Amino acid sequence: MMSVVLRRAALAVALVAATLYVAFPFYWLFISSITDPALLFTGDLFPAAFSFDSYVDLFATSPILTWVGNSILVAVIVTALTVVVSVLGAYSLAFFDSPLSRTAGNLILFTYMFPGVVVVVPAYQLLSRLGLVDNMVGLVLVELVLTVPFCIWMLRSFFVEIPIELLEAGRIDGASRMRVLWSLLLPVARPGVIAIAVFAFIFSWNEYLFPLVLVNSDASKTLPLGIAGYMGNLTVEWGPLLASGVVAVVPVLVLFFFLQRYLVEGLMAGAVKG
Repeated sequence: MMSVVLRRAALAVALVAATLYVAFPFYWLFISSITDPALLFTGDLFPAAFSFDSYVDLFATSPILTWVGNSILVAVIVTALTVVVSVLGAYSLAFFDSPLSRTAGNLILFTYMFPGVVVVVPAYQLLSRLGLVDNMVGLVLVELVLTVPFCIWMLRSFFVEIPIELLEAGRIDGASRMRVLWSLLLPVARPGVIAIAVFAFIFSWNEYLFPLVLVNSDASKTLPLGIAGYMGNLTVEWGPLLASGVVAVVPVLVLFFFLQRYLVEGLMAGAVKG
């Protein structure tokens, strides 16, 4: 009995420690953003004086709302297209076994092996010829190259676990392949669909490399690119930098708060299945 109590106590302590370890950076970011600039580098966990001057400077001197709007626009479009393409691609790979589908699946997986920096220069050259540099359409197309392969294979692991009899039953009842996908398969694979949607949104929301290369004007900047502008070669504008960091973190935390059950379920199932 004592050993069980000790194990539970040790587990509770470990969970509390892990939670504090993960949550502390977010706490420090928020506290630093509302700390009086004169006390910013004192290292106090609970500052003696608070100030919202950093937020006032951020919203008064920068187009932060434009950056946020651009990031939301790109992230939503990337998420929607990623989900549609990934659902169709995973459906094809899971239920249409042929040499062509296996080859396509291997090529999709192969493309995911390359880091984003490898395709930056070719992507810039291609988009430049198409007139899509400094354009939201070009940025969306490039980000899809990185989100779609991973999401297809992640969602495929859900589809392959669905009994083929469910698909055949729908076909026998006269449903089309798309009707079977929409009415029978997607409800079963809902955690996986939500998981890839969250992954695609967070990836696009945090993406910095491609906007850095493909975006030139202030009006087209996304939030990560705008935040990076506060870090110069010789100086760092700590106040607006910290405040904009909080602005960037809040939407992701809200998204995770409402979808955490589906996200954890989807990621755990995707890691075990397939």
